[in-house]
Amino acid sequence: MELPIRLRSARELYQYSCDNGFGTGFGKGWGLSNFGLLEKKLEPDEYAFLTFVGLHRFRSMSSHQRNFAYAITDRRILMAQTRSFWRTRFESVPLNAIMNLSFDSDNTVAVMKIMLDADAITIGMSCECANALSARLTELLPLIQELAQGLDSGEEQDE
Repeated sequence: MELPIRLRSARELYQYSCDNGFGTGFGKGWGLSNFGLLEKKLEPDEYAFLTFVGLHRFRSMSSHQRNFAYAITDRRILMAQTRSFWRTRFESVPLNAIMNLSFDSDNTVAVMKIMLDADAITIGMSCECANALSARLTELLPLIQELAQGLDSGEEQDE
């Protein structure tokens, strides 16, 4: 299956999230800075096909690691945040390490859960963002599964 789009630059990554209702963070400057971290972490032949913004490691409205930029690429999910004094946070999870993606919501906030073998990454967002993102992920699920299986078969060939 072909990637629906191929995003690489911070501007493209941020604009995609804004255009699709997947979050804007604290504005364009924030977005370009945080998605710029993701751009730097992309491997030369790696492309993102879905981006969004959310509250990282969300537990409650008062317990999270603030807004992060996220990108789903043809290999992994990237997560990044710029912090004060030029510090950054960055995580990545290979697609083939993801056990499940799910959404829970109440009247005010929704939580996306990226289930891993021994952990879960929780991402808080508005219900509107979660609904839009959930619908898009449902459309892209066959592609994500195919890409993850390709990573599995590539690892087997290396051994």
